[in-house]
Amino acid sequence: MKKGSLLTIGFLIFIGYFSFTLLWTGNKYECEVCIEYKDTEVCQKVKGMDKQDTIMTGISTACAGAATGMTESIECQAQKPTKLECRDL
Repeated sequence: MKKGSLLTIGFLIFIGYFSFTLLWTGNKYECEVCIEYKDTEVCQKVKGMDKQDTIMTGISTACAGAATGMTESIECQAQKPTKLECRDL
């Protein structure tokens, strides 16, 4: 076999293994995060692999619906969530 063929086969095996690993592990946490900012409460359900990252994603996503502009978004993300419930999947 040519060197190029072996490299292609090796690459395809690696991609297949990597894809299978990502599909098999999936999400481990589901969190519902509610943020109240300027008299508006927004709740989001998010899923993720790491609990802290999932919570931060939920806060960011909820603030995107409650705040406008970068300054308000930063202020919103500094707020403590009014509701934070996480469960293992």
